[in-house]
Amino acid sequence: MKRNLLLFSLLALVMGFGAKAQTNTYNMVTSTADLYEGAKVILVGYNDTADSAFMMSYQKSNNRHAIYTNQTGNSIATTVAVSATSETEPFELTVGGSEGAWTFFDELKGGYLYAAGGGNYLKTQTSLDDKGKWAVTMTDGACVFMSNGGVEQCYMHFNINRSGSPLFGCYKPTSNVTAPVYIFMAGGTPTIDPEPSNYPTQFTAEVERTTVELEWNASTGAQAPRGYLVLGSTGAITVPTDGTPVTNDLNASDGHVAFNVLSGTECEFSGLMGNTTYNFAIFPYTNSGENIDYKTDGTYPTASVTTENVTCLVDTDFNGSLAPFTAYNVTGEQEWTPSSYSGVNFAKMNGYASGSAFANEDWLISPNLFVNGKYESISISFMNAYKFDGNALMVLISGAYDGHSDPNDFQWEDITDEFDWSEGNYVWQESGELTLEIENANSLYIAFVYTSSAAEASTWEITDVEIYGMGYDAVEEVNASALNVYPNPASNSFSFNAENDETVEIIDMTGRTVMSVNAVAGENNVNVSELSNGVYFVKMGASVVKFVKK
Repeated sequence: MKRNLLLFSLLALVMGFGAKAQTNTYNMVTSTADLYEGAKVILVGYNDTADSAFMMSYQKSNNRHAIYTNQTGNSIATTVAVSATSETEPFELTVGGSEGAWTFFDELKGGYLYAAGGGNYLKTQTSLDDKGKWAVTMTDGACVFMSNGGVEQCYMHFNINRSGSPLFGCYKPTSNVTAPVYIFMAGGTPTIDPEPSNYPTQFTAEVERTTVELEWNASTGAQAPRGYLVLGSTGAITVPTDGTPVTNDLNASDGHVAFNVLSGTECEFSGLMGNTTYNFAIFPYTNSGENIDYKTDGTYPTASVTTENVTCLVDTDFNGSLAPFTAYNVTGEQEWTPSSYSGVNFAKMNGYASGSAFANEDWLISPNLFVNGKYESISISFMNAYKFDGNALMVLISGAYDGHSDPNDFQWEDITDEFDWSEGNYVWQESGELTLEIENANSLYIAFVYTSSAAEASTWEITDVEIYGMGYDAVEEVNASALNVYPNPASNSFSFNAENDETVEIIDMTGRTVMSVNAVAGENNVNVSELSNGVYFVKMGASVVKFVKK
């Protein structure tokens, strides 16, 4: 009996080793001419900023799960799933068919990827029909997958899905989910392309308040680019170096921004400093990672614009967070949450749960808009949508709120009727822009207020909240003797002493925080060489002192 048990154990061990997956290298396919029947591939998508990659994994009920990989170059080394129940590894697919009707067979599931229709569904079926045959067009590796089955949701895309797990699904041509899918094929060596033949043309910049939109015509020539690096600076442009990828940087507080565009010929930078000249440049590139090859010879395209003399106080679509707003729950268990649908992000409140309506009062309150100084006027705009019967959403403002207590204990002014509102059925409506003249207020808060009852509860959604300040009333020095900044004026750096660890802000004359420093107890030194020359305010706790950069 013992011998039989041992033999069985050894057999199981051998079988186990036979099923063990190995790490394979998969290289990005850049032309459909490289696809062939029998090729082993994985499908990959990228997030909006192209600095995170996600590989297609197991079949969920209606779509395919996506798992993160820290490899974003032209090659991915990974271990693929060997079990249909695996939820931690990518699934390898076998290519079949031919041009205009490619198929992708999942051997673990025993079926073909197909656009099921009736929703954003990407499923697996054992039989093959036109829904599982894909016309694939490819531009520098970015693929457009279109099912030949004639369903409305016929385009396969990657969906970062900020309200849940990232996934691969099928979408209508009009969907906001448009991220392309990339094919990585097993074996071979990475294709290293030379630098792009030419720069893009007609590189232009247009400004609206503190948002700059850039457009260009795609590079032409024998070697097309994989992507474009767009750089912006309040000073000189730092030309990128081959082999050193530049990561996306959308925080303009240091006077510099950067963005990689993998598909399309436009990009946008918002929340820039007001009344500031920005210089932009664009560099096409091939490859990625240590093989990235920027075109930098000759004269690269540039454009310059000056933002309007306003300050962007709030610009949010609630992408994965309610920030900078804060939710305050007065009544009921339901609360404001960030959400998304078909690629649109928004803040959502619904007093309906588990088949019943509930009494709720929930506030979504902005930060203090005057924290860095007062403005003569502000403008407010947003998008809104709702469905189901219930109370209308309200918009209130207050110069008395303390920022953290029950808002009902303070005086608020109702400005709800100043805006345009959705007709219902989740139809998005632009609110229109409201400009308010502000007098005798040292602080200002704006709140969206939701209420429902046990009888009825509607669902409200808010997005694209933009609040601008005009006519800045400069910050005044406060308790300046307690904050000694030296030397002042300074060209490269200044020093100061702090009693405790504390955050120190440098504020420009428009009220914009241009730098934020985590000071430690004792002497601190701040490098301000990148700041434009001018007058600033250094704020630490209750102390504010004027500082001149020369």
